[in-house]
Amino acid sequence: MSTILAPLPPVDHPRFDALLAELPDAGAALRGHAGLLGPLLEAAPYLLDLTHDHAGWLVAALEQGPDTAFAALLAEVDEAGKTADEAEVGFMLRRAKGRTALLAAVAETGGAWTTARATEALSDLADAALEAAMDLLMRQAFEKGQLVLPAEQATAANSGLAIFALGKHGGRELNYSSDIDIVAFFDPQKPVLVDPSEATKIYSRMVQKLVGLMEDRQVGGYVFRTDLRLRPDPGSTPVAISFDAALAYYEVRGQNWERAAWIKSRPCAGDKRVGEAFLKELAPYVWRKHLDFATIADIQAMKRQINVSKKVGDIRVEGHNVKLGRGGIREIEFFAQTQQLIAGGRDKALRVRPTSQALAALAEASWISDKAARELTETYWFLRAVENRLQMLRDEQTHTMPDRPEDVAVIGRLMGEADLPTFEKAYRAALERVARYYAELFTEGETLGSGEGNLVFTGSDDDPGTLETLTAMGFADASKAIETVRKWHYGSYAATRTAVARAHLTELLPALLLTFGRAGNADAAMAHFDDFLSRLPGGVQLFALLRNHEQLRTLLVQFMASAPRMSEAVIHRAHVMDGLIDPAFANDVTHRDVLIAKVDAFLADARSYEELIDRARIIGQEQKFLVAAGLLSGTVSAQGAGEQFTALAETLLHRLFDKVQDEFATRHGRIPGADVALLAFGKMASGEMTYTSDLDFILLYDAPDIESDGERSLATPHYFARLTQRLVAAVSAPTAEGVLYEADMRLRPSGNSGPLATSINGFRAYHKDNAWTWEHLALSRARVIAATGDLGARVDAAIAEVMDRPRDATKTIEDVVSMRALMARERKPRHAFDLKLAAGGLVDLEFIAQSAQLVAGKAIDLPQAPTARVLARLGEVGLVPTGQRLAEIHGVYSTALQVMSSALVSPFKEEAWTPAFKELLAHLANYPDFGRLELDIAQMQREVQDAAEAWYARAVTL
Repeated sequence: MSTILAPLPPVDHPRFDALLAELPDAGAALRGHAGLLGPLLEAAPYLLDLTHDHAGWLVAALEQGPDTAFAALLAEVDEAGKTADEAEVGFMLRRAKGRTALLAAVAETGGAWTTARATEALSDLADAALEAAMDLLMRQAFEKGQLVLPAEQATAANSGLAIFALGKHGGRELNYSSDIDIVAFFDPQKPVLVDPSEATKIYSRMVQKLVGLMEDRQVGGYVFRTDLRLRPDPGSTPVAISFDAALAYYEVRGQNWERAAWIKSRPCAGDKRVGEAFLKELAPYVWRKHLDFATIADIQAMKRQINVSKKVGDIRVEGHNVKLGRGGIREIEFFAQTQQLIAGGRDKALRVRPTSQALAALAEASWISDKAARELTETYWFLRAVENRLQMLRDEQTHTMPDRPEDVAVIGRLMGEADLPTFEKAYRAALERVARYYAELFTEGETLGSGEGNLVFTGSDDDPGTLETLTAMGFADASKAIETVRKWHYGSYAATRTAVARAHLTELLPALLLTFGRAGNADAAMAHFDDFLSRLPGGVQLFALLRNHEQLRTLLVQFMASAPRMSEAVIHRAHVMDGLIDPAFANDVTHRDVLIAKVDAFLADARSYEELIDRARIIGQEQKFLVAAGLLSGTVSAQGAGEQFTALAETLLHRLFDKVQDEFATRHGRIPGADVALLAFGKMASGEMTYTSDLDFILLYDAPDIESDGERSLATPHYFARLTQRLVAAVSAPTAEGVLYEADMRLRPSGNSGPLATSINGFRAYHKDNAWTWEHLALSRARVIAATGDLGARVDAAIAEVMDRPRDATKTIEDVVSMRALMARERKPRHAFDLKLAAGGLVDLEFIAQSAQLVAGKAIDLPQAPTARVLARLGEVGLVPTGQRLAEIHGVYSTALQVMSSALVSPFKEEAWTPAFKELLAHLANYPDFGRLELDIAQMQREVQDAAEAWYARAVTL
């Protein structure tokens, strides 16, 4: 015999013996598997009857092996759908279901199949049955003259009607006696029906007949109980509705529980290509752009409703509901699905259907530990195995363990455990393991009491216990704190106006107050939060987020004290905090390739040009916030922050430029043979952008002097000027999601008076004959960030030609000194820490490096290098003896400016420089206190001034 089946614990099996006596031909072969079949069939009347009806087939199946036998069953079902009449199709489907049920039970309990494989087989049979029935129904529709298709194309795959499997069927995890949850949508644009206006009627009748074929109870039983109630608004919609109607419903009225249902959805029968297209359109509804922490509350409420309606009690064995009870299967599913819903919009790797794969994906993305994934997966399949054995006894859709110990012992034996106490211990341990993980994710929320003492804010008089608790937490004015909380509860602010928001805030409050207490000055922290709350437009999402993540509460309170720009970002767009809870946060903000992949994945879901523009702003604001958070929390260095800000800007500009060109071409066509390039200047070119940096770039092109080939053709110069306008608008135009970047194109030839786009020949000619020295200074670190064809290389060559040109060193340095003096007169420093414009500040360091590139480029031999590297190199070659020290000073200045840009909305207003911010700046600059930093920077400025003066004196002699 080819199939080896493990025996079950032995019991007397008179009914099995009687069956063998009835089956002289098959009995001998079946007796060889008596160690398994005897205990199994004795316990399960349903399986005993199936064995009686299909004994010869079972013998052959065990000889062939279960996989081979099952593949043959699916082939029979497929052939019947294509060729048989309705009565024969119904008979074949019912027979296939009985045989699959028998095979799955024997193979699973005997160890030839895992429980996972058994659930896959039952799901695959459901798919095949639905497909065969649809093939039959399409043949019948052709015979009625309802189709425009020829006979050979009248198949399920060409029907325009997609059948979606949801729930366990969608995840290929059907239990032994499961319903199948299906939804049917049709594409009204697909040319299938002779009369498209009859589509709803014709397709609905098909679906009704499909359900009839699945549920009819005749000879051989039934195929699958079929549930259509997961379709949109099932009380008032037909059983088949159009894609457009379904999408409109989900986008306007869809609920969180429906999003959860669609996580596992897949086209399982009918027109699967149409089904996949629908799922792509539905993806933004299921997988939200922003993390949705209010979903957790909804999922909790769903589970509590189930607990109440099913009278779910504590963990036990007898009478326990293995699916819906405490620690049961549903808690594992909710554990996985909730986290998929929360983060799947950002991470496509989490968009998987089977529960076990979801747990693995969550572990891979570090949302849960490898141990949690392993333990929950093992427990999931253990409980699913118990569930299957409960159902295979009598083909009952039950999930409840028996009430009597002797009946529980039967389930234990079918699990391979002869000892009832041992099985009960394993079952309880599984439930406790699930309940523990579930409780860690779904905290029930804090109460009005806390571990610290009373926290009661109702009534008009201050509660003495609450005053005592707040004082112990660190509040100097506990009465004022109570008054502030009451103001929140009265809905005085927009953020607390709704009952849901106040409920979230009430549950958040104990943890929030503790966070204030740990901030060092509880009263000031609460005042900052009160000011923050007064300007927050809505609170539900943020309060739900803060309830679940202690580190976010701490970080937000810190931001309010020392980094108002960050707290302002949260006020205007609370979703920017999403990324801080992503376990990959540190990886995202320190690795360029990870950040770029994140941006590309988020933009890839855009379904239109307008949505891409919005998505660019969402991911841009979020990632800028994350890089700034990394900088201010010490995770990212100032240099690293500059590189990441730049990588983000460069990636977004590049992707927008690609899309702008495609969009522009739809009306104006393209210029055949044209190449384009974007040339970056300033901090974008040198990889030193800050949170608030503009984009300094120009567009260069090389194209024949012709007109574009579009519907509204444009001459070459006009074409690229208009294209540049569209790009600038895509980057800088305000939308509902805000502004992405301001764009600065003043460094194009002839500045603001020149054309918006420049030909490569015009660029060369301008820099050869007309450019000012300051324009060549800017060119010294310019960098191509996007190009087609070989234009990027030609732009690089043109820049190298300009930089290598022999120069009059005296004239060049005179121009530089004169320019610096003009800046000092017209752009005076606005604050003691305006380190860019201050005498001896960043501009002086940049002028030293850039002028050196013009008059001593060959000696430096670092074309287009950033300022700090050039300064260090000047020290190495002896042109500026203090070059290495100047590079270090450049690092301190850059750190200060990066922190100021990320933390302060108005960095040059004295009132912004709070003690908390000064302490933060000193800490990130590696100084023990702000006073020491201030003294050192004053000394650095004098060093830079001396070095500049010495350099200019030497440079004129080169």
